[in-house]
Amino acid sequence: WDMKKESFLANVKPLSMLKLRTGLGQAGNLGGISAYTTMNTVRQTGIVPVKSSPTVTLGMVRNNNPDLKWETKTTFNLGADIGLFANRLMLTAEYYYSKTTDMLYAYEVPVPPFAYNTLLANIGSMSNRGFELGLSVQPISKKDMDLNINMNLSFQSNKLISLSGDYNGMSMSAANITAIGSLDGAGQNGGDNNVAYQIVGQPLGVFYLPHCKGLVKNENGSYFYDIEDLDHNGNVDLSDGGDRYIAGQATPKVILGSNISFRYKNYYVSIQMNGAFGHKIFNGTGLAYTSMACFPDYNVFKDAPKKNIIDQRVSDYWLEKGDYLNFEHLTIGYNVPLRSKLIRSLRVSCNISNLGTITGYKGLTPMINSYVVNSTMGIDDKRN
Repeated sequence: WDMKKESFLANVKPLSMLKLRTGLGQAGNLGGISAYTTMNTVRQTGIVPVKSSPTVTLGMVRNNNPDLKWETKTTFNLGADIGLFANRLMLTAEYYYSKTTDMLYAYEVPVPPFAYNTLLANIGSMSNRGFELGLSVQPISKKDMDLNINMNLSFQSNKLISLSGDYNGMSMSAANITAIGSLDGAGQNGGDNNVAYQIVGQPLGVFYLPHCKGLVKNENGSYFYDIEDLDHNGNVDLSDGGDRYIAGQATPKVILGSNISFRYKNYYVSIQMNGAFGHKIFNGTGLAYTSMACFPDYNVFKDAPKKNIIDQRVSDYWLEKGDYLNFEHLTIGYNVPLRSKLIRSLRVSCNISNLGTITGYKGLTPMINSYVVNSTMGIDDKRN
């Protein structure tokens, strides 16, 4: 709805644009289904003698599900575009909500009647919601000078609603708590090293960790992590169903993108920034290389001998805020004035990438995988 064209707003001079928009629709997603998954396919499994002749035997490749279909994503959005002072100040705002149903997921099934213990089915559901805000302002616009500021803010949240339902009259359900990321290497092999989880009722990729109250000194002068007994049963259990709590999420709650450009006569400078806020990062690098338990098999940080921690248990001691503001590109240039029939324009510029990052995170960089749900999500583990 272009409201500026209505008679009651046509003569409002400061307002140069006002548009309202909304949408509702459904879309499908076929990405989770590989070829022939709906069909009963077979492959060679061996050779047996039949009447003294070698005969190839065939077996099922997987449990087939002829009822597989697209996931269904229903999305609703409501937005507005506002322009003021001949569009020198522009604001855009949009709220959106989407729900994915018939979500594809691999469920454990009994053998028999199934040939294999997993079945891909359309049962789960999840939701996404958010608010996006855009600002574009031109505070200076003259012949020899102009300044442009553009910024986008995105507030987002998601939730895994359900992983249970019915398939052909059979009740099916996946685990409510599933580990998706853990530490590995540098003495971390084995043990209760799970860090990031998929939990029903929570955002995708949350940190489900034991709580560390601090450091405790051993008789020999070394230190270990003081893990709290959260269920107060007199025993500290580090397993997935033990003394753990939801300590934060790997996905940023707020995402920022901004570009600022300034020109004075033929000189110009622009800077591009991005940022993420409201999430956390597990500093697995700090945990691994601060522990003297794995030295000298593995190297350690310079201050590790002074701290003298002989412990590599996973806890929220190494969970840190992942907020950052990154100066992605800085460009400085000069438009060379020309009077030539051969060359229309000539610009000389210098570009600096990854100029710097403002963050309180103590690891190498806060810009790790915080979006893709896999084993590296939210974990700074030496190489990620």
